[in-house]
Amino acid sequence: MDMKLRKAMYRNIKARKFQFGGAICLLFLSVMLYVALSMAITTLEERNEQFKEAYNQESFHFQTADTLSADQLREWEKRYDLELESRRYHDLNVDGDKTLRLFSVTDTINQPYFSKGSAPESAGEIAISSGFADQNGFELGDSLTIEGHTYTISGTVYLPDYVYMLEQETDLISQTGSFGIAVTPDATFQHTGGDASQQVLGHYPGTRDLASFKSDVNAVSAILKFLEQADNPRIQYVESEIKGAQSTMTALPLFILVLSIIMVLMLMKRRIQMQRTEIGTLMALGFRRGELFRHYLGYAWFVGLSGAGLGLGVGASLSIPITNMYGEFFNLPRISSFDWDPLVVILGFIVPLGLMIGASAIIIWKPLREQPLDLLRPAEISTAKTSWLEALPFFKHGSFRRRFRLRLLVRSKGRSGFIILGVMFSSILLLFGLMTSNAMDSLVDRTYKKTQTYDYAVHYRGLQNDSTSHSQSPYTLAEASVTRVNDRAVEDIEPDLYGIEAETPYLHLLPQGNQVGNGFIISAPLAAMLGSDEGDELTLTNAQNNEKLTANVIGVADIFIGEHIYYNRNSVNEFLGYPSDGYTAAWQDTQPRDDEAVYQVKSSEEIIAGFESASGPTRYATIGVAAFAVFIGVIVLSLLTNLIVEEHSASISLFKVMGFHNQEIARLVLHVYTPIVIIGYCLSLPVAGWIVNQIMKLLVEETGFLLPTQITWWMAGGGGVMILITYGCSLAFSKRKLNQVSLQEALNSRQD
Repeated sequence: MDMKLRKAMYRNIKARKFQFGGAICLLFLSVMLYVALSMAITTLEERNEQFKEAYNQESFHFQTADTLSADQLREWEKRYDLELESRRYHDLNVDGDKTLRLFSVTDTINQPYFSKGSAPESAGEIAISSGFADQNGFELGDSLTIEGHTYTISGTVYLPDYVYMLEQETDLISQTGSFGIAVTPDATFQHTGGDASQQVLGHYPGTRDLASFKSDVNAVSAILKFLEQADNPRIQYVESEIKGAQSTMTALPLFILVLSIIMVLMLMKRRIQMQRTEIGTLMALGFRRGELFRHYLGYAWFVGLSGAGLGLGVGASLSIPITNMYGEFFNLPRISSFDWDPLVVILGFIVPLGLMIGASAIIIWKPLREQPLDLLRPAEISTAKTSWLEALPFFKHGSFRRRFRLRLLVRSKGRSGFIILGVMFSSILLLFGLMTSNAMDSLVDRTYKKTQTYDYAVHYRGLQNDSTSHSQSPYTLAEASVTRVNDRAVEDIEPDLYGIEAETPYLHLLPQGNQVGNGFIISAPLAAMLGSDEGDELTLTNAQNNEKLTANVIGVADIFIGEHIYYNRNSVNEFLGYPSDGYTAAWQDTQPRDDEAVYQVKSSEEIIAGFESASGPTRYATIGVAAFAVFIGVIVLSLLTNLIVEEHSASISLFKVMGFHNQEIARLVLHVYTPIVIIGYCLSLPVAGWIVNQIMKLLVEETGFLLPTQITWWMAGGGGVMILITYGCSLAFSKRKLNQVSLQEALNSRQD
C-alpha cells in the first residue's frame, strides 16, 4: 500500500476512533465468548470422559430391602455378563444442618480419585470431598467428632458417580456446603457400629436390556431403588450441561459477530460514499484500482485483526478459570488443565476474520468498478435514487419536520433494520434474564407451596399394608415405562407412577381437585417430554410383569420438578401386582419417628430452603446477562446514532444557520428512530418467549425439571423501560457530537 494512503487510513481511524473502536469491541466480545466457552467446555468434557473411563463409572446401581450376599452377586455376574460390586454407606449428621455421606472404598466400580493427601487405610480414617471440606474449613489431618465417633481426614476424594453433588436424585441444585461425600475402609463401619446400608453397583460396556436382571433381583429381595446411569442426575447433569453449552455457545457469539460485521460494512460503505470524489481524483491521477482496493480493505483488516486477535488471546486465558469453576461446581478433579482444540482457533479467529474481509471486499469493489468521471460527480447526482415510498401522497403533506423525518427513515431502511436487529438482540437477552429469575420463584411457589403441601414424604423399605394415622396419606410409588401416546410409540421415558387417594389433603393437582379416578394427571416436565396434553391417551408398561395400563390424561399439574404420573391407588396396585391396600410411602405433616422400616425421609422445608439458598448465584448470573444486554445495546445504538450525526453533518449545520436549537435538531435527526426502537422491542417479546420455551424443552429432556417461564406485564414494561434508557444513553453520547458540528466543517466537507 502506498505510504500516503496508509497515512490517510491511520488519520481516518484516529478521527473516527469511537466508530472503529465500537466495531472492534463487538468483534472482540464475539470471539472472546466463543473461544472462552468452547475451550472451557472442551476441557470439561475431556476431564469428564477421562474420569468416568479411568475410574470405571457405574452403569447402574440398586438397593434392595435385604442385604445381598457376595455369592449371589457372583452368580448374577456370570449369568448376565456384568460387573457387580457391593458398597456400604451411611449418612452422618454434621453440626446439625449438614450431611456427610460415608461410603466404603470400592475396588473396581466407582473407584475414588484422591486429589490431596492419601487414601484412608485404618478404621476411622476418611477422605472427604474437596468442596465440602473447603466450604466448612476442614483441613487434612483434622479430627472430626460426628455422632459420638471420631474421624480423621486423610485426604480429599472425588467419586465418578457423584460428579454433581446431590443429596437426593430429586434435588435440583448442588449444595456442596451442606452435603458432601467421604470414603473410608469397610472396617470403619464395624468400628463405629453405624447402621450402614448396602448399595450394589453395576457396570457393563455398551447398552443392555436389564429387564430380566431386575426380575431376578426382585425375586430374591424387593428392589427399593434401581437407577441407571442415563437417569442418574449426579452423572447426567454434567453431560447435559456440556451438550447444552455446545449447542448454545455458538448462538450468542455468532449474533454479536453478525452485528460487528454489519457495523463494519456500514462504516466502509459510508467511508467510500464520503470519499467518492477523492477516489475518482486518485484514479485520474494514476492510482490503480487494486491499490485503492487494498487501501480501503485495510480498514477491515485493522478491525478484524484487532478484534479477533484480542478475543482469541483473552478468550483462551479466560477458559482456564471458567473450566476450574465448572470443575468445582460439578465436583470434577483437575485431571487436565487445558485442552487445545485447533478447530476452536479456526472457528473463533479465521472464520470471523474471513467473513469480515470477504464481506468488506464486496462492498469496496463495487464503487471501484466505476469510471473516474462518474466518481467525481456527487453521489446524489450519479445515483439519483429515492425511495418509492416518497412518491406516496402521505409523504407529501404535513409540516416540514414531519416530511423531513419520514424521508430520513425511508432513505435509510438498512440502518433502521440494523437498529431493529440490535434492539431485538439486547431485548431478548434482557427478557431471558428477567424470565429466568421470575421462573425460579414461580417454580418453588407453585410446586412446593401450592400443589404439594405436605411437610414430609416417608419412604418405606418394603410394601406396607398397616393402617395409617389421620395425619398420614399413604401412596404407592413405582417406576413405569410410557410406551405409547395415542397411536405414537415412545421409548426411554420412565416416569414415577404415583398411586394416590383422591381425597389426600397434601396434593392439589388440578383446580377441580385430584380426580385421579377419571384418568392420569401428569407433571409439566413429563408433558413437555411426551409432547402430550389433556385428552391424550397414555399406555404404561410394567417391566416386572409385562402388565399394561391405559388411561386418558385429564390434566397437567403445576409440578415442575420430576416426571410424574398420578393415578388412583387401587388401579396402580393392581397394575403392579400389589394388594389393593398396599402402599410404599406416605405424606404427612409431622416429623416421622425413627423406624427400621423407614428407608428415606424427604422434607419439603429442606428442599425449599436448599433451592432458595442455592439459587442465589443463578440470580446474580441473570443480573449479569441483563447488564451485558444493556452494554451491547448501548454500543450498537451509540455507533449508529454517531454515524447518523456524521452522515448528516451538512444538514445539521444548515439547520443551525436557520435558527434551529440543538434540541430541535436532535429531535429531527436522532429521535426519528425512536419508533424503530419501540418496534424492535415489541418484536422481541414473542421471539424471546419462543427462544426460552425451546431452551426449556431441551433442558427438561436432560434434567427432568421445567422452569415455568412466561412474559408478564411487569417484565414487558420493565424491559421496555430498560431499552429506552439504553437508547437514551446512546442519544446522550451522540448529542455531544451533534453540538460540536459547525457550519465551516460541513461546508468544507461538501466542497471536498
